[in-house]
Amino acid sequence: MTDPQIAVIQLSLFIVSILLGFPIWITLMAMAVFFGYYAYYDADRMQNLLDNRVFDLLVNQTYSVMANDVLVAVPLFLFMGYIVERANLVDRLFFTLQLGARHMPGSMAIAALVTCTLFATASGIIGAVVTLMGLLAFPAMLKARYDTSFSAGVICAGGCLGILIPPSIMLIVYAAAASMSVVRLYAAAILPGFMLAGLYVIYVIGRAWLNPKLAPKPRQEDIDEMLGKGNIIIMMMTSFFPLAFLILAVLGAILFGLATPTEAASMGAGGGIVLAAGYRIAAIRSGDTTPDWVVASNPHPPYNQWHYAIGVGAITTVVLYVSYFALRILANWIFDVPLQTARTLPFAPGVSVAIAFAIAAAVRFDDGQWPLLRVLQPNGPALRPLFAYGGKAALVGLGIGAIYLVMFAVLGLGERFAEHEVSWWAFDIGFFVATIGYMGWWGIDKPALKESVYLTVRTAAMVCWLFVGSWTFSSVFAYLGGQGLIEDFVLSLDLSPVMFLILAQLIIFFLGWPLEWSEIIIIFVPIFLPLLPHFGIDPLFFGILVALNLQTSFLTPPMAMAAYYLKGVAPPHIRLITIFKGCMPFLSMVFLAMFLVYMFPQIILWLPKLVYGG
Repeated sequence: MTDPQIAVIQLSLFIVSILLGFPIWITLMAMAVFFGYYAYYDADRMQNLLDNRVFDLLVNQTYSVMANDVLVAVPLFLFMGYIVERANLVDRLFFTLQLGARHMPGSMAIAALVTCTLFATASGIIGAVVTLMGLLAFPAMLKARYDTSFSAGVICAGGCLGILIPPSIMLIVYAAAASMSVVRLYAAAILPGFMLAGLYVIYVIGRAWLNPKLAPKPRQEDIDEMLGKGNIIIMMMTSFFPLAFLILAVLGAILFGLATPTEAASMGAGGGIVLAAGYRIAAIRSGDTTPDWVVASNPHPPYNQWHYAIGVGAITTVVLYVSYFALRILANWIFDVPLQTARTLPFAPGVSVAIAFAIAAAVRFDDGQWPLLRVLQPNGPALRPLFAYGGKAALVGLGIGAIYLVMFAVLGLGERFAEHEVSWWAFDIGFFVATIGYMGWWGIDKPALKESVYLTVRTAAMVCWLFVGSWTFSSVFAYLGGQGLIEDFVLSLDLSPVMFLILAQLIIFFLGWPLEWSEIIIIFVPIFLPLLPHFGIDPLFFGILVALNLQTSFLTPPMAMAAYYLKGVAPPHIRLITIFKGCMPFLSMVFLAMFLVYMFPQIILWLPKLVYGG
């Protein structure tokens, strides 16, 4: 038996093992080591049974994954998605969009799709989006007398958009597998992603307009009840715009070259923490949640009054300085006033800390004579301990700044201190960073934060071990001649570029039944990549087609994972066949999007060429 035939057996056994339910990453590594031991066996060289180059290969591939800069963005984007998911932002967003679209046909379905699109963009985790929307929007749609299969299709289709619309984890994995630029892939995926979401919305509006029984209009009493819960402009400002700003900031930083994907992902993760902490602090203030440190009404509060006053002074100073920078930017935009070029606070180092202490002294000794000081402080007593935590941390931050100055000034560890006196800003930085950071630490939901970190580590570890196993498996497979055998077979078919694209997409479509996107991208897509130059196909174009195609793997029976995710949280009377039926029209929208992309390749290629040229 020849080596290429052994390679075919290796691939066949792997597929059979996966269909039998074996864990994929373990199966990949086991197959790679077993067949690699045969491939690299050299009786003359081996001193013992473990003296085989396959073990060196496994170690080298593990190191390659650990040293891959592109993959660093994966856990950061995952964490951003998990922490935003647990910030109770999605229910606010869905309710607000539902109220805003109340006059349109299928308003609740439109709100669900837009919510899914935004949340999928922030998260990129299909199971999380479908499950959360299945708990939130699906029961609401059923209560509003929406058709069951129609509602299920909306949730499943909208929840799958996260693997296509940036910042997509799938595109990062494809970029690593294909040795491509992540930023170009992100630029290429934006228009197709939102085009597909737009097709979903057009379909929903059309079906609801032609058949109002599928999506009845909201009753007037329901609209009055929703309008009575708050001002829609304020609701949009507190639900839609924060998440949209976070997403646009991350994507804009990547696309315009202001940050690498890893840096933008870290910015997104930090922004997710800020959103989560901010929403929980707002919930504490409104009384929706009550942590154990909240003092509802106590004539002798268990916190230091000076710490509380310093916290108020620090936060007030931060607000003043943020307002200052906002006004400078606005003045530059409207009146063309030059911006301050130095990345420092106005005035000299330490002035901002002095302002904070001055406000703190005024708050501490105020006997009710200055109404302005009452405005600066929390209206209710619930948040006052939080400000006390911030004031205590501010003093610690000053101490850390002093230690920093001693290290860099006395010990001479920094030339910038002697030349530019930049390190004098250590007091300001330590004071305000410690204040905000410690208040955020007490304000954030720690169990949710802990769960987000755990899920991030678990998912990122799965992806990285898949890479280790896949790259080792592929190396052994290619060494045995399997890759060359497949290339010779495909080339012998004398296919046109169009037929090759159709064949490749059909194979990926059918692989989507038993496998998830990560296995398809890491294991099978690299088989097609060496063939692309022969057929003159741009890997960028091919990657976005694959990303569109992988939408179908979550919507196509019998292994439509989106349907199973929804079934897991749907009411017991909802049958799986009903969910499958609802997915079918949206599946046709995916095929239509693939057809449009093939007929008009500039949908993919225009934005990368515009931004990056070439």
